[in-house]
Amino acid sequence: MRLLVTRSKVLFAAMSLVVSTGYAHAQEPALQWQQSVLEHPSVKAAERQAEAMIEQGQQLTQPLYNPTLSSRLEREGEFNNYTIGLSQTFDWSTGNEARASQSDAMTVLAESLYEQAATDQAKTLLTAYVRWYDAKQRFALAEQQEQIVQQAIELVAERRKAGDLGAIDEQLTVLALSRQLQQSAAAYQRLQTAEADLRALLTSTELTAQAIDRELFNVKPKLNSSWQQHPTLTAAYLKWQLKRADINWQRSLTQANPTFGIEAGESGNENVVGLSFSVPLQIRNNYTDAVQAANNEAVAAEQRVLALRKEWEAALSSALNNYRFVKRQWQSWAENFQSRQTTSMQLIKQAWLTGDLSTTDYLTAMQQQLDSQFAGIELQTAYRLAAIEWLYRSGGLSEQLGLPPLSQ
Repeated sequence: MRLLVTRSKVLFAAMSLVVSTGYAHAQEPALQWQQSVLEHPSVKAAERQAEAMIEQGQQLTQPLYNPTLSSRLEREGEFNNYTIGLSQTFDWSTGNEARASQSDAMTVLAESLYEQAATDQAKTLLTAYVRWYDAKQRFALAEQQEQIVQQAIELVAERRKAGDLGAIDEQLTVLALSRQLQQSAAAYQRLQTAEADLRALLTSTELTAQAIDRELFNVKPKLNSSWQQHPTLTAAYLKWQLKRADINWQRSLTQANPTFGIEAGESGNENVVGLSFSVPLQIRNNYTDAVQAANNEAVAAEQRVLALRKEWEAALSSALNNYRFVKRQWQSWAENFQSRQTTSMQLIKQAWLTGDLSTTDYLTAMQQQLDSQFAGIELQTAYRLAAIEWLYRSGGLSEQLGLPPLSQ
């Protein structure tokens, strides 16, 4: 029984990104995310390729041989002789059965390849979004720090006039601004690169309207057998099945299929009726080498499946450990440092203004504060990327985003 199933495409679940630094949320219909994945040229190409493969599979279910119509006209003395014949080759070598098995495998393979392309595209899109937001946070933080240093320069100038600070303090602050300008420029370059990568994956250019629900990253991972149904593994398995079906097809070619025919006509003013029978003599080529080659290809495909499963299982375990560890690190930073950022900066600035901290110590403390905030951004990004990797490897990404199967 052929495995053609009519599927309907559903919309992605609405996604909104909530970030720890007070990001203003944007509620965007799920249709925008659906279009970003399903309307991307790579996914559209995969859809067309899958449809072509299904049609090729349907072709394999058609009869292997068509009937042959023949005619002959000849002049014999005063008579015009003619015959009209009809012949048909019969599949007595189970070739059609082998082709039907290939058809079933090709249909399911087409669906798996499409789901694999859509899932890969979704992972690429989510990863690009997380990296873009990471770059956006870093640039905003660099700009904020730049403003703080510029304000410090103004304060140093005022305190120098009052005699509280010397020229060396002003020079150190100017040098800190120089370094901060370089960091801001580098952060801006990274942001532009990340933004270009993300725009290439979106159908809409409104980046600020994109959002992902933070619950997407708050998963409760556990190892189970669901990863074995990942479209990448399913596709590899079905390619192996196609190779196995090809063995039966090549074996069917080693058996001769007879052709029966019937002719009717007139010869010398007399009606004639004839029967014909033919069968190829597979003496010079018995196709056994092709059978052996198909068998070796099937064995090779089986070994590739086994290798892919081992590789996937190892990567899945690594993704699980990575997600759990990075999540703990991110939560630890959020608990111990996130809420203290503003207070800590105020205390450092106040200590400097009252003379409890030298300018050198003040700039060093501010740089450490900046490094801590960058560490928080990096941990948050690593945590989210680890969640995406785990969802992808475990086969849960399609379910989380509501990715639709192939529509036929």
